[in-house]
This record gives sequence, C-alpha cells and structure tokens, in this order.
Amino acid sequence: MKLQKTISKTSLYSLLILVVLFVATSCKNDDDNSEPIEQTDLSTILNDYLNQNQSEDSPGLSVLIKHQGNVLYQSNMGLARTQGDHQVNQHTGFRIASVTKPFTAIGIMLLVEQNLVSLDNKLLDVLPELPSSFENIKISHLLSHRSGLLDYIDDNDDLTTLDGLTISQVPLIIPNSGLSNLVFEPGTEGGYSNTNYVFLAMVIEKISGMSYPDFIKANIFDPANMSNSFVISENDHLGDLNNNYALSFGNSIKVLGFDSLIYGANGIVSSTYDLNLFVDALLNYSIISEESLNLITQVQESLEEVDYGYGWMTGTGNYPHTGIYNSPNDFWHTGGFDGYRSVLSINPDLDLQVILLTNNGSIGYQKILDVFRLTREFIIDN
Repeated sequence: MKLQKTISKTSLYSLLILVVLFVATSCKNDDDNSEPIEQTDLSTILNDYLNQNQSEDSPGLSVLIKHQGNVLYQSNMGLARTQGDHQVNQHTGFRIASVTKPFTAIGIMLLVEQNLVSLDNKLLDVLPELPSSFENIKISHLLSHRSGLLDYIDDNDDLTTLDGLTISQVPLIIPNSGLSNLVFEPGTEGGYSNTNYVFLAMVIEKISGMSYPDFIKANIFDPANMSNSFVISENDHLGDLNNNYALSFGNSIKVLGFDSLIYGANGIVSSTYDLNLFVDALLNYSIISEESLNLITQVQESLEEVDYGYGWMTGTGNYPHTGIYNSPNDFWHTGGFDGYRSVLSINPDLDLQVILLTNNGSIGYQKILDVFRLTREFIIDN
C-alpha cells in the first residue's frame, strides 16, 4: 500500500456540512417512543419538505431536533435496507462515521481523569512499536489533528488494501505504506487525519487493557443506556447486534468497496434514539466531568474550514457563508463514509441539539442541508 504524501481534502468534506448545520433545534428524550410533545410550524415545514423529497422506497434518514429538553421535531423515513423493505425507525443503527471521534476523545479523557495517561504524554511512550519518526507526537496532537500524520484512508491510493484490515495489523503495514512520513512537524500546524484517531484507539487499548469496543461499551454506551450501539470490528460486523441496521445506500455492508474494521476514527454504529441518550448523559456530566467537557470543546487548532478542539469541531470557525447563527460555545461533529452521512450538533447557548443520520450518500447530504436550512430559518425568524 502506497500513500500519497499530501493530505487529501476529502477528509474535510464532511466538515463543510456543518457550515449550514449547527444552527439547529431541539429534541425531547424519546425513550418512550412518543410523538413530539408539541406540534409546531417547524414540524409542518419539515414534514412538507420530507414528504415531497424523501420517498419511502429509497435509502432513508432519521432526524431528532431538540430544544430546552423537549423534542421539537422527529422523523424517520425511507429504507434502512432496500432488499426486504426494512423501514428506518428511531432505533435503526447507522454507521456514524467521523462522529465516532468524539467518543474516542471522551475515552482518552476518561483515562486522563484516572491519571492513567496525560495529554502531554508522547505517543511512543505508550506505543513504542510505532516508527521513530513519530517521536515528537503527543496525545494532545492526535486529539487536535496537529500530529502531521497522513490519512490512512484519504491518502491511500489502493483502498482494497484496507479490506478486512484490523487495528492490530496497523503497525505491520506502516513500514511499506508511507504512513511513517509526516506532512509537518507535530504541533506546528493542523491537518485533519483519520490516522490520529486510530492511534488514539490503540492508546486506549494499551492503557486500559481492554479492547476499544469493550472500553467504549463499558464506559460510554452502558452508562448512557445506549443498548443499540456498538463498534464494528473483526468480532462485530454490521448487523451482528440485531437486524435493525442501515446498509450503505441501502444495499452494502462494505464502504468504498472494502470491509472497514479499523476503529477509532470511525466504526461506531448508533441510532438517533441512542445518540439522544448520549447527548443527555454528556451534558449531565454522567460520562466525563464538566472540566473535561469544557476542555475538549475549547478550540485547539484552526483547520481549513473549521476550528477543532479534542474530538469536536467547535468555535465559530472561518466559514465561507454568512447569515449563520454561530456561537463560540457550539460543539459538533459530522461524518461521511460512502453512503453514510451523520451530524451531531450541540449549541449550549440556545440549548439546541440536532442529530441526523442518513444512508443515502450525496442525495442524503443535500437533504441534510435543506433540513438544516429550513430549521435555521425557522429559529431565526421565531
């Protein structure tokens, strides 16, 4: 496997979604599967849009919009799997792609809170088997995309080499892959790279003595009661947990033509129902402390289109669009992996949260933009 020596801009593709996204609205904890507690003009606006643009027989989407602890809008439309007519519902599991990164960052912060690792620790102190060229990379550099590492997906000119590759095999492929080459000196600038979060998952495994999937389940999924969420790995493939899961474009377990089993940067499967529970637990400091949450949502590096904290996009950024409500206290992440698109956006100042999942690729992406545009216009006008 040969990697190009410049970072592809593809890895920032999903970040652009948030230019129109993070003005979003509100969602009530829907653990009783109830209808929204109040019907609003926003519900009418979004229902009209989706009824006109989202068919029930195409790959679908799941939406939760939350405001001041109440569900303002919720919708599930279209197919999770085109064969067999499996409709999307609030418990349908989607690959959330890069929205996995906040979970990985939270996992690191849990180890920091236990004094098992420091953000200033060097990567090679924990994983000495990695190349010596990584000697100046710190844990904090990985979290904030300031390591200079190439991207194991976007800088890969032969994605078939990733088919079925597991995280334990990553160190073995580095010598012949080009991954040992750095784009810049660690800590001197920023560059979004999925590889950062693969290594963070490896750090979690080395420090905790648990597999990353088991650690995330024990420390995040279980405390938040996220019973329908799991991490794809060599032991758990898409659909192993239950039959209510969404395929990429409704028809494929593979993404970009390969079976993706490496986790940390992506790999989590979750639903709007579970992610709503996650947001509640996060904001109630049931998973990490208030101090840790404040730290990871502070701007650490300005990437090309967005500011980045530790595992979260945050701050107002340098966006090419105007007229968007943005607050330096917002934190969010987007994800894009083949047919999957995901958004998790939190605005503490307005007490707004948005969760949106789709398995319909660029078509679903356009619907994401439209739903958020309509939501934004409604919130600003009202």
